[in-house]
Amino acid sequence: MNGWLMTWYVYLSFHSPSQSISQPLTHPPPESPNFDPSSRNAALAGISSIHIMKHIPWVNNFMKKLPDPLIEKLIPSLTSFLKLKRSSRRQVQEIMAGENEEWKGRDHMTIFHAILDSKLPPEEKTVERLSEDAQVLVMAGTLTTASALEMVTYWLLEQPETLRKLKEELKTVMPRVEDVGKVPLAVLEALPYLTGVIKEGLRLSHGLSARSQRVDPDNPIVFTDKETGTEYTIPPKTPVSITPVQIHLTEEIFPHSNDFIPERWLGDSGKKRDKYLVSFMKGSRACLGINLAYGELYMVVAHMWRVWGSREVRGGDEFGWLELWGTERADVEVERDLFIPSARRGGEGVRVLVHGV
Repeated sequence: MNGWLMTWYVYLSFHSPSQSISQPLTHPPPESPNFDPSSRNAALAGISSIHIMKHIPWVNNFMKKLPDPLIEKLIPSLTSFLKLKRSSRRQVQEIMAGENEEWKGRDHMTIFHAILDSKLPPEEKTVERLSEDAQVLVMAGTLTTASALEMVTYWLLEQPETLRKLKEELKTVMPRVEDVGKVPLAVLEALPYLTGVIKEGLRLSHGLSARSQRVDPDNPIVFTDKETGTEYTIPPKTPVSITPVQIHLTEEIFPHSNDFIPERWLGDSGKKRDKYLVSFMKGSRACLGINLAYGELYMVVAHMWRVWGSREVRGGDEFGWLELWGTERADVEVERDLFIPSARRGGEGVRVLVHGV
């Protein structure tokens, strides 16, 4: 069986945040051998248009006025996203009318209830606003988390020694395959090599490739060039920005920056590099889903690689093993800025052969 890993990982990442809504806004079928690629295609199509919408905003306003059936004919890849939009809008309307009780079987209320019961002004509680919030909530962490998982998978299969070290560490907390799923997240978070693998996956997948602007409205920003000693003063209210890609691939901070080296995150030197990992941005505008994303990454990487191996690295008790198929390094390296980092045009992403199932 072959698989386009991004499709699998998008399905997983899409499912988790949708649990905060009354009905999970996922797109099965998990029974399909390669899953349904519509969520991935819709996310990629939406992301690819962000730069156009940013600089030519009337295009977005025009698209909003078109009927869904026409958009689906013009841009078939958006079909899945339009289903998400309709589903979230319907759920908001039903909850506002007291007609939706599907959430009552859970141990938590939906995000819609939390907002509707809050002290926010009425204009923040409209059907349109809440449904758009739901779409952003579900879609925001889908491609970014999936990209980090895809990056980790590629390098673990490309570098057998890295996978061997990871599997040896995982066996210290999950000696038997039956232990998978029973180890608390806090235990996984304390594993240093697993943490290094995850941070390296985040670094090389970058999170975003677009620049995230920041403005200090009151104070000047003073910058000193380390090479020349020249001091520059940036006036208040001046937007400044940098893409995470520039930081993550800076050789002075991360030697051999294009290589996957989990060991760089170990020990005191690794801790000093933490401030340069900006996949989730920093400060008050940092990603709100950072803890959810880290939780997903720890559990998926740990559980997956305890029960799967590679051609070179197998312990004998795994479900099977994976090998890269039709995949090159160029399929994971950043070549294009589509708001999120994207590899070469026409690439298929990471594909694997699954053995032993």
